[in-house]
Amino acid sequence: MANPNKPKKLPETFEGGYSALPHSVQDNLSFTGATDKAKSLLFALIRQVNGKNNGHIHLAPQWLKKHGYTSSSIYVSRAELIDRALITQTRWGGLNNGPNLYAVTWLAISNFVGLDIDEDDFQRGAWARCKLPPTPRRAKPINKKLEKPHDDRNSVTTAIVSVSISPSTITVAENVLLLASSTTTTVNNVVNTNTYSKKPKRVVGVIGKSGIKKPIAQTPIAGGVAV
Repeated sequence: MANPNKPKKLPETFEGGYSALPHSVQDNLSFTGATDKAKSLLFALIRQVNGKNNGHIHLAPQWLKKHGYTSSSIYVSRAELIDRALITQTRWGGLNNGPNLYAVTWLAISNFVGLDIDEDDFQRGAWARCKLPPTPRRAKPINKKLEKPHDDRNSVTTAIVSVSISPSTITVAENVLLLASSTTTTVNNVVNTNTYSKKPKRVVGVIGKSGIKKPIAQTPIAGGVAV
């Protein structure tokens, strides 16, 4: 026969283990004033609580990495949780002493074996006595609207440049941008004004570049007399 005094199972009860965080803690300034990163780390810590190991929970990097915590900011968040009295350190680890151990302050510690504190050192309920103001959040970065630079490539602008003129080329001073030009420019900032070249006409009887006078071709005429 069923026990009539046995409490009925609630329809929304969860089967299996879960992490419990009392509403009184969640509504207190010690928790509400903590940063989001500190709250997230607290949930990672209470994941280890099983009802008999408070004071023996840890924040070992290997365990944190397994649960998706890879940020180096856990040290800042851990210090914040201690300052706000949500957790307390129960053992100081080392090379041959294992990791640091912690306890949440809303639960009792039933086993002090292997810890660096005793029952007199542990202050259960310290979270309720926290009077710290909310932890300052990082200010949002100011997004300054950058003005789009004006594109002068299609604008008509008069450019004043200093040039040295020779019979065949115009040498442009360095760091001068020609916005509009009908000449052609070489890679050495030398502007060639001869956009095209024509071969000079050959003139018969004119002294060439070699200095030798070229003979004038004789044109035959009627009667066999050369002119």
